[in-house]
Amino acid sequence: MSGTTDRNRVFQTLRLLVVFVCILLTVRVVQIQVFAHDHYGQIAQVVWGKTVPLHPARGTLLDRSGNPLALSVTTWDVGVATSLMSDAAATAALVGEVLGVPSRELQQRLAQAKGRFLRLDQKVVLSRVQKRALDRDRSVTLDPVVTRVYPHDGVGASLVGFFRYGAGDTVATGLEYSLDSHLAGQPGVARLIKTPVGGRDLGHIVQQEPVAGQDVALTVDIALQGICEQQLAASIERCGAQGGSVLILDPRNGDILAAASWPLVPTRGGSHPDGAVWNNRNFISQYEPGSVFKVFSMASLLGNSAIDTATVFDCSDPVFEGYTIDNENHHRYGNLNLMRAFTKSSNIYFARAVGNLSDQEFYRDLVAFGFGQPTNLPYRGTVSGTLREPSQWSRRSKSTLAIGQEIAVTPLQLGLGLCAVANGGTLYAPRLVRAITDPGSERIEAGPPLALRRVMAPELAELLRVALGRVVKEGTGVDAKLDWITTGGKTGTAQVSLDGRTFARGAYMASFGGVVPLDDPRLVILTILDRPHGIYHFASQSAAPLFRDIIQEIRNETAWLTDVPGSRTAVVEAPSPRQQVEVPDVLFLGVAAAAQRLGARGFALAGAEREGLVVQQVPAPGTLCAPGATVELTVGPRQPQQMAEKSFCPDFHGLSDRQVRGLAGRLGIRVDLQGNGYATGQDVNPGEPLRGRAVRVTMEKVWP
Repeated sequence: MSGTTDRNRVFQTLRLLVVFVCILLTVRVVQIQVFAHDHYGQIAQVVWGKTVPLHPARGTLLDRSGNPLALSVTTWDVGVATSLMSDAAATAALVGEVLGVPSRELQQRLAQAKGRFLRLDQKVVLSRVQKRALDRDRSVTLDPVVTRVYPHDGVGASLVGFFRYGAGDTVATGLEYSLDSHLAGQPGVARLIKTPVGGRDLGHIVQQEPVAGQDVALTVDIALQGICEQQLAASIERCGAQGGSVLILDPRNGDILAAASWPLVPTRGGSHPDGAVWNNRNFISQYEPGSVFKVFSMASLLGNSAIDTATVFDCSDPVFEGYTIDNENHHRYGNLNLMRAFTKSSNIYFARAVGNLSDQEFYRDLVAFGFGQPTNLPYRGTVSGTLREPSQWSRRSKSTLAIGQEIAVTPLQLGLGLCAVANGGTLYAPRLVRAITDPGSERIEAGPPLALRRVMAPELAELLRVALGRVVKEGTGVDAKLDWITTGGKTGTAQVSLDGRTFARGAYMASFGGVVPLDDPRLVILTILDRPHGIYHFASQSAAPLFRDIIQEIRNETAWLTDVPGSRTAVVEAPSPRQQVEVPDVLFLGVAAAAQRLGARGFALAGAEREGLVVQQVPAPGTLCAPGATVELTVGPRQPQQMAEKSFCPDFHGLSDRQVRGLAGRLGIRVDLQGNGYATGQDVNPGEPLRGRAVRVTMEKVWP
């Protein structure tokens, strides 16, 4: 009996023990599942999976015509979570057809995986139909891989830049970096899942879908960009230069149409040891511009009435009060008026002329043109240039500023200033972005043209364009001339500054800033060559021909100049001559006589507020204009004919024999013409007193 009782006690104890264990397990399960759920859930996620970002499709960069410059292409990494397969043969047949792999071979690989995750192929391009078919098999995983593609390869590389995903962060340059807030989009989130058995991979689960970036349309014309880079490379090789840049702007709105910069990127394939290939010199480099800057000095001088076009200075004396400023190659030009000094690029003339300006007037005008000011361009590394305030100027600073020294400018600043000359006096902010399109296909005008301020009167801008035209016709820019289109511009040959005070021996920056067509400005082009070799250090021998070659290629390869009359372009139907009136020649007439002659032809008059002789007229004599157009006159002091023996010799250069005789007759001067055609020389320098002498004028049939 006692044995039975002992057994019952044992069973009772075991039952109590089992119940106790069950209670403990129940409590533990409740603790884990309810009270510590989050804690153990996090541990499980760490052990069995991890969160990974899903890169969004980056927005497309487009040129002004819609040509893609940078776009994102999505490819797919294809894998199979074999533990989730319900029909291995069906999965092998489906995936094998898409990847081009025999289904029998693929089925064998799936079997060998034995429940593990198997990655089959990477960066596979899938059609929409193929992707839908693979999505229907729950064991097939598709991981998107976004790749950045540049259809034009190296063209525009320093402007567009590059973008790639790094190990922990992204790497970008150029506009890919500057416009990242629009292009980047929003990343998604996915989890890679593994089973607790053998760490088998089950692929990924998308927790948050990525949002694609916005498309950005630029102002750039990729055709112009290619032309600029091609011609820049050829010019650098020809001139032995160490670098250079070309900038094309639309003067009507400040659009940046092309920005080529050396060194160039021949191809994006492979690495580039020189990191400078990703930096665009047009925006991030600054230099002393030299004589190109005389355009803005001339604008300030005339705008403040410090001089007029008849003002003459002795351009043979380089000695100033305590310092020396000489002409290039020590030329001794004698007395020159403003137009001749600008055409010959006389340093002495402009250094003396700015003495008629106050420091504050000159500084104010240069700041108004944007020099020394930020451009706010969306490009990393842009600089503002250097323009010191008058309180920091030395005795010679104003004179050296007038010839483009003691100031540092960027090519972009210089180009925008020339745009103001071309468009009639309005300074525009630079524009690189035209429009932005969000993923919902809503187009947003991102950056309409922004007119900052008027920096000169339209009449003054027109006079400056006339001066630019004379530089190309008869001055240092003759190698920029083309027979099928009107061009104007200014050369600049400046020593390379080392620290703002000293210069590199024998090192020069050659530049040419030009407008085309001059009579209907559409493009402003700035060409710069860094340290060209030998005779090519003169801008007239290097930068000006580069400008000409670019214009010629633009005509041959694009539509920008197709409506300019010429043998290989579409001819615009000209207005009927009956609707136009020829501007009469009123040069060196008195104001009253000039007004009478112009009024008889129906022209309005401007600039004739004082008595004297007309020394400049815009438009030039013989120009066909619509009735009622305004003729701008520059009036100088009157020289009575009876005082001819006390008069000064005019500048006959470039005038025809008829014009020479007419001018001499008006002034009561005796002339002796040698030959016929156009005046190429005279034995009395312009501005010298005549004392009753006859002037011997050399005439040639062809303009030099």
